[in-house]
Amino acid sequence: MIKELIDTAIIIEELENSEKSAALREILAVVGEQVGMGDKELTSLTRRLFKRERLGSTGIGNGVAVPHVKGKTIDHMRLVLARSSAGIEYQAIDGQDVKTIFLILAPEGEAEKHLQALRWISILARDADFRRFVLVAKGPDEIRDLLFEMGERLAP
Repeated sequence: MIKELIDTAIIIEELENSEKSAALREILAVVGEQVGMGDKELTSLTRRLFKRERLGSTGIGNGVAVPHVKGKTIDHMRLVLARSSAGIEYQAIDGQDVKTIFLILAPEGEAEKHLQALRWISILARDADFRRFVLVAKGPDEIRDLLFEMGERLAP
């Protein structure tokens, strides 16, 4: 499952927005564009993501955030990795700005896969080598290669 997530991951090398809600909207706009999501579906997804963020920040520390949302219109799990060299004030648990965002989109009926992806990403987020390498990786291919390498080494 992790290999498939990495294979199909949407990678955003550099976010244009450094404000949390604008950055999340930017990420979702890229997702909508790349997967052919309609305006109504994108609006619904955005609403659910922001509702989830109001429950508590998904900034898990060490410069990493893992926003995640489930939806009826999501046909299979998707991963987005987005970077911000400037950092985003994300209300993370450690107070640090976020530079790496992993967005997980999951169908409502795939709770176990969703949890497996969250566990894997939390392991990546705790690995200092990964955090350092992902920020200096050059281009989507290098980022994807890093995910594969670290995914195999750190998979739960």
